[in-house]
Amino acid sequence: MMKFAIAGLLVILLFSGLTLMRTDASGERPAAPTAQERVIVVGAGDTLWSIAGTLRHEGEDVRQIVYELKERNNLRSSVIRAGQTLIVPAD
Repeated sequence: MMKFAIAGLLVILLFSGLTLMRTDASGERPAAPTAQERVIVVGAGDTLWSIAGTLRHEGEDVRQIVYELKERNNLRSSVIRAGQTLIVPAD
């Protein structure tokens, strides 16, 4: 009986840990977009770098834009998924 209780506890702990690790976003939601920002939905095949490239203006470093997107959207890494929403600067 004790073995089943321990096994059940381990399953619950494992499930809880995996549930918490399912995203690269931090627990904090980003603030609502301002008038100078817009929300986009990540499409299949999109990367943070490709999105930053479309936002880039002449003379801007795409690495800085990636950094700013990560900071604004509370991302821990550059990995994003299709269907995810991001707050980006408006044109």
